[in-house]
Amino acid sequence: MALAISNIPILTDAVAESFVKNAEEAERNRGSIDFTRQHSEWSGFDMRNAARIAKLRAEGKWPF
Repeated sequence: MALAISNIPILTDAVAESFVKNAEEAERNRGSIDFTRQHSEWSGFDMRNAARIAKLRAEGKWPF
């Protein structure tokens, strides 16, 4: 049984204006997110998991 293809929603009136306004504001503030906490959490990932990463690389299972 095939699924019906749904229509793409189209924004109109106030919703469309609000979407465009929010998108423009997000574009202006593009670099304003502070990722220092996430960076500090992930900075030692390779060192903590070096043996595991080496094993996966040797087996050809490391995805990066």
